[in-house]
Amino acid sequence: MTGSGTGGYVSGALKESGDPDPYANYAWLRENAPVSEVCTPHRKGRTWLVTSYDLVREGLADPRLSNDDRNSAEPPAPFGSGSWDPARGLLDLDRPEHTRLRRLVAGGFSRGATEAMVPMMRRITQAAIDTFAEAGRCDLVASFSLPVPVAIIHEVLGIPEDQREPPARCMEMFYRAGLTDPLDMDSLHGLLRYSERLAAYKRAHPGDDVAATLLRGLETGQLRDGDELAAMILSVLGAGHVTTVQFLGVAVFRLLQHPDQLRAVLSGEIAWANAVNEILRYDSPVQASVYRYATEDLALGGSRIRRGDAVLLCVAAANRDPAHVPDPEEFRADRPLRGSLAFGHGAHLCLGAHLARLEGQVALDALFTRLPDLALAVPADRVVWSYGPMLRGPRELPVTFGGASPG
Repeated sequence: MTGSGTGGYVSGALKESGDPDPYANYAWLRENAPVSEVCTPHRKGRTWLVTSYDLVREGLADPRLSNDDRNSAEPPAPFGSGSWDPARGLLDLDRPEHTRLRRLVAGGFSRGATEAMVPMMRRITQAAIDTFAEAGRCDLVASFSLPVPVAIIHEVLGIPEDQREPPARCMEMFYRAGLTDPLDMDSLHGLLRYSERLAAYKRAHPGDDVAATLLRGLETGQLRDGDELAAMILSVLGAGHVTTVQFLGVAVFRLLQHPDQLRAVLSGEIAWANAVNEILRYDSPVQASVYRYATEDLALGGSRIRRGDAVLLCVAAANRDPAHVPDPEEFRADRPLRGSLAFGHGAHLCLGAHLARLEGQVALDALFTRLPDLALAVPADRVVWSYGPMLRGPRELPVTFGGASPG
């Protein structure tokens, strides 16, 4: 199991172009082997895949399953030189270090803070639509679902457009540095250089934003050194766009597949909050957790996990568990809000959950309001999905549309 290309769990024959749909295999595993050992060609130790809702939720909250690869049976990634690796961020640490770093920026991602960002989100979304609204057709990933999240999270950090890497470059660096196995060291070094550049800009241009908060944390000793500053900038920047890019692409695709439900959302009959929650449940952009490592021998779902084993907690399979969700294979935008695991659970519950949900509501409403006749330009089964198996989203989304309504 690797994070490269369009690979993943493939049910049946993989089409020349199309979706390597993992859900039939997830269902089989969930029913027959909810904790199963899987092959990971770039790892020497044992790796387990967990697929039932109850066991995934249990694993996400279990402190004995560590995010820190120094608890792996294998040596950690060959970067850095000692007790703290400059590539480590919020996803790579456990309590109490994770709590200390998370607390520093948590206020910037609270419900109130993200609601205050709505005008900024609308401005960015409308500006993105303006770039293609008169073209009649486009790749919606390249033109919309990629640039919008990248721009929003840079705004949250207080980084103006002329200081940013292009959206595609940002996505590529984060993907190759964090989700391929083995990771791409050139991309990792590129990200560290980028974080240094952003930090230098913010020192010269202070403001009221998350990056300024991080710099103050360094000045006051809440961050220990420049390595922690770099890791936190990259944690926020990566988490703020990599998964949202997948989500917006998936959301457009699924809503176009269900036009009656889309009309009900646009008319106000179904709340955008419900629709967004259902999209996140039905096609979780994060298919599985990052590797967790057992700090001691433990039992999970009847399987014996040994100290140092790696565990992948499959939130995509969990979110379609019929023991938790009635008719889970049915997409229902009006499904009552229930706790899915799309943003995780426990200490590593996604810091940007409020931001991502609201970003989805604002961006999707703007898109379908401006382009009411938006339609797929290719058959749905020819849309190619990528970034599996850890992430899931369309690689490209060719669409057509007529004249745009005023922004």
